[in-house]
Amino acid sequence: MSHDLEACLQEVTGRLFALAGQTPMQGIAGEEIHRIGGVPVPAQRRTVAAGYSFVTESRSGNLAAWNYIWSASAYHEVMCQALYFYQDPRLRPLGPDEVETILGWGQRCTCWKHSDDLAKIYADGVEANPDWILPTLREWNDDASPWLRRMSMTSLIEYARKRKRFLPYDELISFVLPLLDDPDFYVQKGLGWTVREIGNAYPGPFGEFMAEHATRLTPQAWTGATKNMDVDEKARLMAIRRGR
Repeated sequence: MSHDLEACLQEVTGRLFALAGQTPMQGIAGEEIHRIGGVPVPAQRRTVAAGYSFVTESRSGNLAAWNYIWSASAYHEVMCQALYFYQDPRLRPLGPDEVETILGWGQRCTCWKHSDDLAKIYADGVEANPDWILPTLREWNDDASPWLRRMSMTSLIEYARKRKRFLPYDELISFVLPLLDDPDFYVQKGLGWTVREIGNAYPGPFGEFMAEHATRLTPQAWTGATKNMDVDEKARLMAIRRGR
């Protein structure tokens, strides 16, 4: 079944504006992404779960519709609907066409919310079929876009508690090391998050990494990496960080 892609976009847009008690604005186009506002994330997720008329059993048809919605929408929340749809565990594992297309969505990422929601999808892909994802993440690791650099790390694990298997420690940390001195705030926040989750997967090497780089980690990375850390271990590392 083929879709009228513009009709799919208008269905999603109209529903979100209705939830917000607003009327869609006219003449909104171009690269700038706008906020609808007034629709909490849980309500947005429930909207996806309730279903759209264009969603069928055809994975290729669904992909075409959601790819158009992500690529053509001028609204942050409308784009999120595509992300929430593909975060559904019932769609795992994603097929190669789905992975390739959704990796392309990273090029339109301009905010932490989209970045982290994409990372959820990519991390599932890394666990299931790493060879489909890692070459792109490696390219992103030194991209001009800070959001792609951030996702090159946060997409490796996302949260360790969700994973049954991990990439080898040396491979994981090889995405972190080139970005230790990255000047971008959100890259550093993502680096700290990633280091912490690598530590949850590999506690021994993590401790060695933290001791070696305690004085080099930025404040943003340090805060994320040491979140929920044992108090005594954090104190030990802080002493190293302060040069004691």
